[in-house]
This record gives sequence, structure tokens and C-alpha cells, in this order.
Amino acid sequence: MYCNLINGGLTVNKWTFVFFLIAMIGLGGCQMDPGDEAQKPAEMNPEDLPDVRAFQDEFTRDFLQSTEETRDGYYPFLSGTGNFEMEFPAGGIIGERGYSKEDDRFESFIIGVENNELETSIDFKYLPEELGNEDIVLKQLSASYGSELDFEKKVEDNKDIYISQFETEFEFGYVAYIQNKQDLGGIQVFSHSNCTGNEELCSELMEQEEEKILNWFQNINFINESD
Repeated sequence: MYCNLINGGLTVNKWTFVFFLIAMIGLGGCQMDPGDEAQKPAEMNPEDLPDVRAFQDEFTRDFLQSTEETRDGYYPFLSGTGNFEMEFPAGGIIGERGYSKEDDRFESFIIGVENNELETSIDFKYLPEELGNEDIVLKQLSASYGSELDFEKKVEDNKDIYISQFETEFEFGYVAYIQNKQDLGGIQVFSHSNCTGNEELCSELMEQEEEKILNWFQNINFINESD
């Protein structure tokens, strides 16, 4: 093919050039190898995927949309209902046995994340909540936790985020609720972290985890029919 002749540096006379040029225009240009087209991770050979937990777990990689990082250590994730997207940690996996979905109305799963001496479990639950029911949902979350939680509200254009931090002798974490402001939809999140290192290391890891979790929650976005 002419593409190969040019790439190979071979010379051709003027009329041969014109002939090939016309032929290639008729064919729509140099044809791409089907293997060059972008593939979703679930369609790729596992040996060609990044060597991290998220991609090496067969069930988890069904949700991952690309091997390109959204930022350091995170990859694009699409929920099974198709109602929201977010960044997914390289060290995380979704437990298949704990996954549940009902059409596009309900979805629940737990993400287990390993990071050095820090182990984190994050429980996600999507429900078709209406805007205006936030107070009821927050009371339900406090009841699930077992004590009154002090939620801080973060207002964004398309969503409101309610976050409360907790800490006990053995663990720390966050309870959050994210409300869609354009359509039905709310996401409840429980994050629990345990540190197995020494006190100084755990204190440092807790500070790092706080920044990661807050950034993570802010990067959860709803997908609406009007988008």
C-alpha cells in the first residue's frame, strides 16, 4: 500500500504517486489496524493491563473505562447502572459477592483498598433519591452509624455533598451523601480505614487519606439524561 511506501522511504514517479493518491482517497485514507483502536480494559489481554489490583481483578475491570490515569493512582470508572462516574483507586477491588444492582434504580458495592499499612473499605449505595429529601437521608445515615453525625455541606453546580468525619480507637473514616441537583439520584458512602503501622505513621497516613477521600468524593459525577 502507498502508506507503507511512503513510510518506508521508497520513491515513486509522479504518475504512480497520483494513482495511489486517488486510490487512497477513494478508500478513505490509510486504513488503521483494528488493533490500534482503543479497547476497554475488560476487552484487553490481562497481561497488557497495568500491574495494579484494580485491573488484575476480573470483576473490577468490567467497570474501568481506560488504562489511562485520570490523576496519579486513579482510573476512570463507570457505575453498573450508568448513573454516575468517578475515579477508581489503583489499589482497589470491588467484591463480586457483595455487588447488587436493580435495573438503573439501585446499585450497591464495596471497594476494598490496600495501601501500605492502611486498609480501607468503602461502601457505595446509589438510590433514586429526590432533591429536597436530604435531611431525611442524613438522619438515616446517622442512625446507621449509631450516633449523631455532624455533616458539612459542600455546594457545587450539579450536586451537593454532605460529609462527616468519625474516629474511634481502632479506625477512622467518613460518612457522605451526594445529592444530584439535576435529576433523581443520591449516593451514600461509608468509608472505614484501619492502620496497622505505628502511631506516628498512622497519623501521617490519616492526613493523607483525608485529602484523598475528599478529592474522591468531589470527583463523583452523576450522568443525567439531559447531559
